[in-house]
Amino acid sequence: MGQVNRLKFAEYHPKTDIALIEQYWRGLLKECPHHYFLSWGWMSTWLNSLPAEHGVRLVVGFQEDKNEPVLAFFAGLSSKKWIKLLRTKVVSLNTTGIPYFDKIYIEYNTILIRPNIKIDAKGLLHALHGLDWNEFYLPGLSAQFIKQFSEFIDEKKLPVVIEQKSAAPYVDLRQVREAGMDYLHLISANKRSQIRRSIKEYEKHGQITLQAAQTVEEALQFLDNLAAFHEREWGQRGIEGAFSNEYFYRFHKDLITARFSSGEIQLLQIATPTAEIGYLYNFMDQNRVYFYQSGFNYLPGNVYRPGLVSHYYAILYNARAGKLAYDFMAGEADYKTSMATAAEEMYWVRVFRNRAIFMTWKWLNWIKTRAKSVPMLSSLLKKLKKVAVFSNS
Repeated sequence: MGQVNRLKFAEYHPKTDIALIEQYWRGLLKECPHHYFLSWGWMSTWLNSLPAEHGVRLVVGFQEDKNEPVLAFFAGLSSKKWIKLLRTKVVSLNTTGIPYFDKIYIEYNTILIRPNIKIDAKGLLHALHGLDWNEFYLPGLSAQFIKQFSEFIDEKKLPVVIEQKSAAPYVDLRQVREAGMDYLHLISANKRSQIRRSIKEYEKHGQITLQAAQTVEEALQFLDNLAAFHEREWGQRGIEGAFSNEYFYRFHKDLITARFSSGEIQLLQIATPTAEIGYLYNFMDQNRVYFYQSGFNYLPGNVYRPGLVSHYYAILYNARAGKLAYDFMAGEADYKTSMATAAEEMYWVRVFRNRAIFMTWKWLNWIKTRAKSVPMLSSLLKKLKKVAVFSNS
């Protein structure tokens, strides 16, 4: 493997340099391992969806003696307050850093870097040299990224906080085919029984069928049906669902409109002749199917399990189609872990520019998390907020 001691970096703005950005990004995609969330289909839709004043830049690394890019990632520039006391500037990897726009929730996040290029965490942080930052936020990092940059999860080497670590369960569809399509025997007896019992109940109303959207128009209709079930389910829990975010809904309509004909989008309807069971919204890339969102028709009674049944039929459908994996992505919900045959890991990491900021963040976060249960800390927090207001006046 080649080694590069130093890279030179340049920044490009999507609103003025989009042609060059597309050229660099597509070129690196051909050589760099990646998942769907870094595909040009996802990235181009994301860039087009953002308001003109967004703070996203493409950071590109070049070997000092060449003009060919060897590394690239998008850097979202934003700012945030810690407990209303301290404002910091944040760079976010391949996201905006603004919760409203990041509701689309990137996973398997990484940088595009050519396989023959060797660079450590310090070298990667040097790419931020031209940006004004206090925190570098890296959401949904892939196991691939962590393997290459293990320092990002080692507090002894960097001032970092691992905010979340999650399994990303998936079904190896090759195993399903090797088992003669008998997927149920690859999972636990309990889950196998639940799925069979539920199918039996549904089939009292006729045969269960799976229909994949065949046109953009049908895919958009399936998405609307999915969203209605999704919002109804979460509304019954007293919580707004993902589709209540106007940007989220619009982004996915735009993604389907732009990328369905490229074979990147899968919208599935699972139903009986008399009732819809559920809808699944998946991405497809490099023969991998990524389950992204769902909407299920929950009926009275504990015998109906629309989620399990819908995923069961989707797994068989994609196994027959020759796909390699059915990926539930991040989250350790019971249905994901119990239906999967393997898993990867993902990390949500925050890197601080120096240890002084790191220790301040840890101290303020410690006060915030304990203030409600410890009256003395709650009083201290209120005093600190008063001081902050006075200092800023």
